[in-house]
Amino acid sequence: MSTRILPPLPTGLVDFGNRGFRTSNPVARALLERRAAAFLLGYNTLRRNGIEELANRLDGCPLDDLGFAYEGAAFAAAAHDLLRPGRGSPLLDAMFALAGDRYPHLMHVGAGWVGLVARPSLVLRKARLDPLLRWLTLDGAGFSRAFLRGKRWNARFTRAAWSAEPAHTVLHQGVGRAMWFMECADPAAIRRRIAEFPPQAHAELWSGVGLAVCYAGGADEALDDLPRSPAEPVASPGSGLRGGARRAGHVPAHTATGVRELAGVSVTEAVEWTVVAAHEVSAGDLDIAAYRQWQHLIRDRAARHV
Repeated sequence: MSTRILPPLPTGLVDFGNRGFRTSNPVARALLERRAAAFLLGYNTLRRNGIEELANRLDGCPLDDLGFAYEGAAFAAAAHDLLRPGRGSPLLDAMFALAGDRYPHLMHVGAGWVGLVARPSLVLRKARLDPLLRWLTLDGAGFSRAFLRGKRWNARFTRAAWSAEPAHTVLHQGVGRAMWFMECADPAAIRRRIAEFPPQAHAELWSGVGLAVCYAGGADEALDDLPRSPAEPVASPGSGLRGGARRAGHVPAHTATGVRELAGVSVTEAVEWTVVAAHEVSAGDLDIAAYRQWQHLIRDRAARHV
């Protein structure tokens, strides 16, 4: 089945003005829109040219944006495979064979974007994902819904009753990550938005914010205004860095700065936290409870360094 069965995604889809996002910081807006545009580039390139030409077509993409392009391509692959009959997820599997070693976090998140139109569990059942990182598809579902479904969906989600069910907490992390874009890297505006949620959700939302800071950038002076308390674990971005930061062969300057300023360590040390924590939870079935335990082990380590 051709990838052209997928609809093209227009560039206006990620324009902050069109989406009703905050636009008060033109520098942060330009950078974050560029990250989102790279996502669309990856999606549309896979749709138009197929996986055979993907790497060559993305060759000119700036290195700081390339991971986001592969995130978008992973979304396209996951959406394509959900539309095809039968078992398995051959295009998404091929995508991970191509670039999953370099961008494991972003590509798992990208696959979770199918949560816009379907249950993320469908991807979990069809694709051969990393046993631990597969739960990031829920993060991707949360991000995509907050980013694209508009003010009405976000208002309903904000008012929804809190559930400590693990899938619900990871979904909130994706929503928190989206807030970094929606509020155009404004910590005060993000704090106000998070305050509207039940208190139990705040830690998960701040965790998502911290990950967005380190992956997308746009913080600059705003780093000093981000919280550092254990109740607002913006300082634990390591769970998004597992392996990929070293294997991609390129660590963006904003990632190194964000990790150092928020967690007090280098990217290399933050990645090591994730590896050690993964060994502690890898004895049994890596269900979502194990994923949450892994995250908490990383947060505990980060809290001791802030």
